[in-house]
Amino acid sequence: MTKDYYPTMFKVMGAILSIQFLFVLIVSLLAGDRISFFSLPLLSTAVIAFSMSYLHPQFRQKDERMRLIRYKGLFFSFFAILGYMFIMMTLLQFNMIDINAIEVLQILSALFISTVFLSWVFVAKRN
Repeated sequence: MTKDYYPTMFKVMGAILSIQFLFVLIVSLLAGDRISFFSLPLLSTAVIAFSMSYLHPQFRQKDERMRLIRYKGLFFSFFAILGYMFIMMTLLQFNMIDINAIEVLQILSALFISTVFLSWVFVAKRN
């Protein structure tokens, strides 16, 4: 009988990526700059790793439950992403935040990636 090491591997990778994210965030704050948006991909990748450590047993089986989790998760993510876009456009339109285009893309991409995987975890826990 072989032991499945993938959930443990995903947890270790998530921990490493979380530490890297915290390091970059702390260094940028100590340097006196504003929050580094370049660290957000590290955070979203850590979310992916932790989510996959939870979802691996469900996704390993290619059954109807896995398809349902993916379908419902993407359905919920679509509406959340529309909300993110609306909020970001409103904040930028009325000059409530002052960030450039690359920072907007980094924020939105990190939110999109995290939302999809966290919605899968949410749907998997509910079903």
